Amino acid sequence: MRRCFTALAIFFVFMLSAGAVRAETLKIGSLPAADSVILHVAADEGLFAARGLEVEIVSFQSALELGAAMRAGELAGHFGDLLNVLMQNERGARQAVIATTTHSSPEQRCFALAVSPKRAGELKGLADMKGTDTAMSGSTIIDYLLWRMSGQEKLPESWLNMREVRQIPVRLQMLLGGMTDSALLPEPLATMVETRGARTVWDDTGLDEPLAVIALRAGYLKLEVVEPFRAALREAARRIDADPEKYRALMVEKGLLPKAAAASYKMVRFDLFGTPDGMPPLPTREDMERVEGWMMSRGMLKSSPAYEEIIFPMQSGDERP
Repeated sequence: MRRCFTALAIFFVFMLSAGAVRAETLKIGSLPAADSVILHVAADEGLFAARGLEVEIVSFQSALELGAAMRAGELAGHFGDLLNVLMQNERGARQAVIATTTHSSPEQRCFALAVSPKRAGELKGLADMKGTDTAMSGSTIIDYLLWRMSGQEKLPESWLNMREVRQIPVRLQMLLGGMTDSALLPEPLATMVETRGARTVWDDTGLDEPLAVIALRAGYLKLEVVEPFRAALREAARRIDADPEKYRALMVEKGLLPKAAAASYKMVRFDLFGTPDGMPPLPTREDMERVEGWMMSRGMLKSSPAYEEIIFPMQSGDERP
């Protein structure tokens, strides 16, 4: 009898251990952007775990490194933008967007074109900037938003001289040191350079654009993964919106918000759009066609995928655009 009990005990221990092995950890690549705080809150406060998901946030300093990890199959998903999702899909890393974390809004600035403190006294608006240099990175969201700016302001794309500077920290130092006339920067860096004397001459508050998204690889695009993942993000967004000051310190700790900008930075909000789930809306067909068209015109894409291949169908009462 004792042997039988011992055997059963060993069997159950084995089964529990096997189950733990099978509970795969979803590694999600992230970048040091302000709105990526939603992933950290969902992971650190147990919101993924409470819904049966084991999620590890893996930090990267550049989108290039993150993209390489996605293509190598090292990640289950990532925080990025629609351009990255489309490019990675075409290069074989099949994936789809399951959530938007940042969408431009009149109430929330996400990107701004800042003039160097060295030239802020003379360059007071875009009209003054014909032929001046701007530090940027081609074939990225920065390049795309400069194109959107030109269209919105009815300026030729040649209005600014585009200087290729891939690394954001280098662009930042060039701007502050007067080695470039301007640079398009994401928040919270735009706020930080303003505290150092830079002048903002344009921002994205007049656009209607999904700017940052979370995508999962094809193998994880199942309702039993996507729905609890989105539910955890919704709860994280609700907590951040309810008590933004609590999470300002966390953003500094995680390297998402420079200490120099912490006091003046207007905290990111997720509930500005009146969606059923309180999250920024997923990219629409029009959004995707606009981005695809721009990318194809620059040779970044060879073909145009179907909307349904790139945007995961929304569930649980959410409205599909």
